[in-house]
Amino acid sequence: MTARRVAVRRRFSGLGFRLMAVMGVALLPLAILSYVQGLKTAQLAEARVTNVIRGETLMAANPLIAEIVKAQTKTATLSVVLPSVLQGDEESNLAACRNIMDRIVEADIGLITFAGYVDRDGQMRCGARNEQRDLAGTEAMAQLMTDPGPKIAVNPYGPVSRESVLIVSHPVRDRFGELTGFAFVSLPHVALDRRIQIQAADEKQPLSLITFDAKGELLTSSVGMEEARNDLPANRTLENLAQGNGRSFVANTVSGERRAFALVPLQAGTLYLLGSWPADRLNRTIFEGAFPAFLFPMMMWAASLLVALLASESQVLRHVRQLRDRITAFAAGERQLPRLNMAGAALELRSVGRAYERMTEAVVRNEADLENTIHQKEVLLREVHHRVKNNLQLIASILNMQLRGARTNEAKEAMRTVQDRVISLATVHRELYQTSGLTDVRADELLPRIATDLLRIGSAPGRRFTLEAQVDDIRLTPDQAVPLALFLTEGMANVIKHSPVGPTGKAEVRLTLERLESRIARFTLSNSLKPSGEADTGFPQGDGTDGFGTQLLTAFSQQLSGKITRTQSEDRYVLSVDFPMRPLSEAEERVAPKVAAHPQADDEDDLS
Repeated sequence: MTARRVAVRRRFSGLGFRLMAVMGVALLPLAILSYVQGLKTAQLAEARVTNVIRGETLMAANPLIAEIVKAQTKTATLSVVLPSVLQGDEESNLAACRNIMDRIVEADIGLITFAGYVDRDGQMRCGARNEQRDLAGTEAMAQLMTDPGPKIAVNPYGPVSRESVLIVSHPVRDRFGELTGFAFVSLPHVALDRRIQIQAADEKQPLSLITFDAKGELLTSSVGMEEARNDLPANRTLENLAQGNGRSFVANTVSGERRAFALVPLQAGTLYLLGSWPADRLNRTIFEGAFPAFLFPMMMWAASLLVALLASESQVLRHVRQLRDRITAFAAGERQLPRLNMAGAALELRSVGRAYERMTEAVVRNEADLENTIHQKEVLLREVHHRVKNNLQLIASILNMQLRGARTNEAKEAMRTVQDRVISLATVHRELYQTSGLTDVRADELLPRIATDLLRIGSAPGRRFTLEAQVDDIRLTPDQAVPLALFLTEGMANVIKHSPVGPTGKAEVRLTLERLESRIARFTLSNSLKPSGEADTGFPQGDGTDGFGTQLLTAFSQQLSGKITRTQSEDRYVLSVDFPMRPLSEAEERVAPKVAAHPQADDEDDLS
């Protein structure tokens, strides 16, 4: 578990957070009710202000709307009249068509400056002032043919007037419903903008009125087309605005000015009007998330949570943390701790604190008694090992005296063999009471010491040894340490007797003890072979002709519940035994009590 996850777990598992959560859930219905009531009030105010500004926008745009409606009406009328006019003789029909277009322009009804008819091939068949042009291949013609319907488009460079115009078009169909062309009229932007240039009476800057189509194309502006682009909302496109219904909002313009906007669909899906007003014409708090509606209930809800947190902190949490810290320190082994200060705590917490102090006092007394008992047992056990070692050395001295009186070589050899084994046993007991544990024995301290002592005893002029020991940190119970040490001494006896002098003048001895899988340990003892051609090239079977050493090795391995393996390579003898290690409750638990002790303390640390 990472430190970040532990920190998050502690934060959301604490008593303070849980009290806040319970209090928050209890007060949440009241907060929601207050919010709903406030939101309804805010929505009513918003609707009122929205309707006001949209109405003012429509009133300000009435001249513009009237001109556009006139132009749409005229194109719709032309789309009905032209099919009958264009029937018959082409020359006379075109003359009649041009006459109609001239009358539309000269009638001075609205701001129309040009009218005309374009067939499907892009040829202007008739136009005011006898204008004829080829519009085939132009982008405007392609758009008309792609979606043949009533349209309002902007041409910044009109082909006839050479100025920016608003073109209102309508498809013309014959009596069979087939598309024959398009009737259109032009409205100059200069005249349109002049018609709607109005300034608000209470504002320093003029009101901006902008029209655009469903694709977001800017059609007209009361402040000029370039200026209009700077007055648009910065984070909202006209195309996105065209997808919604009429509404009002507050936003920053492209130029960075704070403005209030009112959107009014003049013709849904075709023509939209956007009015820009000074920002103070709208109540910003209404249009920016209904802030007053939820401010008060949210503040009350948050204040209740804060009160719950402070109450739990002052009455419970600080005392619980103090008690937790003391318990954690005590579980970690600290015994010299000051007394708890539970002043101001509730009666129940003070009772828990007093119970904890009584418990720790009893635990400290019991631990002192146990340590004293263990110390006495350790001293007694060391004394036992020491006396056994002394007695074995005494027996070895007696055997040495008897050895001097022996008359036959066989008797001397047998007594010398017994004397070596007694000395080896004495060495084992000496090392047992010198190792760092008694109820459990460190193998990495015991085995290398015994091997070193035995090789030092077995060394003589012309016979030297080098020892390479690799022993894992394995702790054994005495029931396993003693037979393993005796197994080592018997193996070392064979090594001393049968190992040759190596090429470098020293016999090589290797000692290993390693952990395997499934709590199995492997002990291995190997030594170098004699040079080729010398006697004793086989693996030693013991130090006597009856194989007594082999019997001892087998007996010691059986005490370990192990299995002996003997192998021989080109230059080495190898003796090994695999045996199961005793459970930690019998061997290693004493030297590593913190691994399993007080698991609840670890959980508490995670949850605190």
